[in-house]
Amino acid sequence: MLAELTVRNLAVIEETRLAFGPGLNVITGETGAGKSLLVDALVFVLGGGADRGMMRHGADSTSVEAVFSVRERHAHEALSELGVEVDEEDGTTVLYREVHKEGRTVSRLNGRAVPASVLRAVGGALVDIHGQGSHLSLLDPHFQMRVLDDFGGLGDRRSAVESAVAQTQRLRGELTDADAATREAEQRRDLLAFQVDEIEAAEPVDGEEEALLRERNMLEHAESVRDACTAAYHALSEGDRNAIDLAAEALNHLRRSPGAAEALAVQIEALESAVAQFTDAAREVRNLAESVESDPARLAEIEERVALLRRLKRKYGDSESAVLAFAEDARAQLERMENADERREQLERALTEASREAGAVAVELSEARQRAATALQDAVAAELREVGLERASFDVAVEREEADDGLPAPDGGRYVFRRSGIDRVTFRARTNPGEESRPLARVASGGETSRMMLALNGALQTASGAPSLVFDEIDAGIGSRAGDVVGRKLWTVGRRAQVLCVTHLPQIAVWADTHFRVGKAVQDGRTYSGAESLSDEARAEEIAGMLGSGASVAQVAREMLERAAKGKRVPSPEGEGDAP
Repeated sequence: MLAELTVRNLAVIEETRLAFGPGLNVITGETGAGKSLLVDALVFVLGGGADRGMMRHGADSTSVEAVFSVRERHAHEALSELGVEVDEEDGTTVLYREVHKEGRTVSRLNGRAVPASVLRAVGGALVDIHGQGSHLSLLDPHFQMRVLDDFGGLGDRRSAVESAVAQTQRLRGELTDADAATREAEQRRDLLAFQVDEIEAAEPVDGEEEALLRERNMLEHAESVRDACTAAYHALSEGDRNAIDLAAEALNHLRRSPGAAEALAVQIEALESAVAQFTDAAREVRNLAESVESDPARLAEIEERVALLRRLKRKYGDSESAVLAFAEDARAQLERMENADERREQLERALTEASREAGAVAVELSEARQRAATALQDAVAAELREVGLERASFDVAVEREEADDGLPAPDGGRYVFRRSGIDRVTFRARTNPGEESRPLARVASGGETSRMMLALNGALQTASGAPSLVFDEIDAGIGSRAGDVVGRKLWTVGRRAQVLCVTHLPQIAVWADTHFRVGKAVQDGRTYSGAESLSDEARAEEIAGMLGSGASVAQVAREMLERAAKGKRVPSPEGEGDAP
């Protein structure tokens, strides 16, 4: 509920602070004292228009702070969806807003600067202001559907529909992704197949180009390689003074030396190794000299193979192994494409079944909503008569819209669907005979609309709306008898939600659980306005003042308060319990 409202420098209000209580809070005062300014202040702090003309003369800024104590589960959920953290202990949520003389505005939520749009969203979850059309959740078609479902006790059915529709939407999304993937795959399939075939036909081997380049170098210089090998072989093993014979001769000299085994062991071992290496090298260069031949055909073959490998590397990777890895990945993609067709068929079957199930439960919910709509219309009609709106009418339109891609219904039709089902719920009203029934959002604001909203709130037995309801102008055009009925209705609604009401009718004011009086005074040529909470004695004086002048008004005021107090102890016709 709204726990506290602090207003500074708003028109004739220099500063005032109101501590509201649960139940019905009534604000009274003489005409022009500033009663409706408090409603204007609330609209402002909830993100409404910021007009510098509202600023008190001589002030640099106007500010309003609203402190809420949020304890209702549905209000907690609504704020949580908006990303608002609520104090766990007392549920305190603080909204603050100010406008400066130069036009700059500041908005804060729990001490943190936020855009005014955030205050509007949070305000919409906490307060409904009836009479000006501001922050009125009942004007929102989505909220109207929620109200109807709560009234009809359709929460479980709605949850079942939301779950079924969520499954359908998930499968639709997966099928859409699969279709997109299939289209992309068709565009890539031929390319991937060509790439795999090209690589498989080439059969590259890791390190192949490097080996080919070595062979090519050999073939390109075959004659010089052969000559060099022949000369090397001759130097190593041919002729009178070849390397092998000289190394062997040196080795024999060392071996014949006395004590050679100890003193010359290292040198002897080195020469033995050299003789063996010279012998191996001579054999290898001789074999190479005999094998190296000019082969133009093989050289052309190598050139062609190297060109092919380099072309593959330019297209698919920097090395033969990278090219082979590319081919492996392409084959895997082709395999997934083949499986995608089967997966798509599975999704289509699953979607058909899920849509059928969702359509069935959505139609059941729709039919239940139709029945709940009739019951709500009847309940509101009875309430309208009690608040003096016998000529007004209220109806609930539960409509469907056909669409080729909608949910299939058992009757063979297909309907547009949302998570809430296949219905579009609209609260409609007509305030006078002969007028067209119109959506609540298009019904002109004023006293009649406020009473219609009161009748609707009276008919609703659940506290699913905003925790705080504000009624301004609700007493416009009604007399004392209707005022008493409206007062009791306001008090009754206050058993489920906090109610704030600005009124000039004493018949309404006597039903207050908390009563505020707004007064104004002139001091040093300036007008000051403020509000105070009234004690029981002060309430009697205020009610008497509202009744008019005369010797008996004080007694009448006390009697009215006593009757209202007795009425609060008697269960209301709506079946509400006694006052707490």
